[in-house]
Amino acid sequence: MTTHVQERRYFPAADVALHDDGVRVESYWRDDTEVRVSVLPPGARVPGRPIGQAQVAMVVQGRISTTVGEVTRLMESERHVCVAPPGVSFSAVNPTESEAVLLELRRSKPGEIYPAPSDYFLEPFESRKFVGMDVTFFVADWIELMIADIPGGGEMPYHRHSHEQIGVCLEGRYDMTVEESSHELRFGGTYFCASQEGHGAANPHADVARSVNIFIPPRYHRVPGQKTRRKNEQDTDRETQ
Repeated sequence: MTTHVQERRYFPAADVALHDDGVRVESYWRDDTEVRVSVLPPGARVPGRPIGQAQVAMVVQGRISTTVGEVTRLMESERHVCVAPPGVSFSAVNPTESEAVLLELRRSKPGEIYPAPSDYFLEPFESRKFVGMDVTFFVADWIELMIADIPGGGEMPYHRHSHEQIGVCLEGRYDMTVEESSHELRFGGTYFCASQEGHGAANPHADVARSVNIFIPPRYHRVPGQKTRRKNEQDTDRETQ
């Protein structure tokens, strides 16, 4: 039977902070990884400073100007991902007159390395159909993001694999199961799934549910030309791609 402590590891409650400039941050933790959902009012900033963690960020609402190291780019919602290795500063500002939402993953795990693209930014790697869902992938050397639309009545069958998986609900609502624990996720709701922990998702509602699912290391793709990446791991599930 799944205990309350185990459920909190799979579906942690948010730590919420409201800053003086109106920025609201929801923070979700499991072990060495933090997921942050930050709501930025017009003109609000996320100040930059080097930290000892790798950072991966995606705008999920509005537009945000982000700077990684010396590289600045205006990021559009779900169109770009930035990857900042440990020790490289990351900052953001909402230059628009509308509210914007920034999704971040911060991670520092012993034994892992976190290389970044030469200019720190990723664009979509591939969009296609997968298990009845419309999906779009972003791929870096050590991490892969999959934005997925689960149609009304659709599901991702329960399965296991060797890759760590983390997910955040971006739109609508859906039921997520990890091991024996199930929760309805709504915007910002986050789950953590370690290697070989069983998991699946279902959308029993009429409206499409949208999520981003993060795989460490990349599960479905490898960046072309990377000679230093690890070999593909053998998965225990038999999903049809």
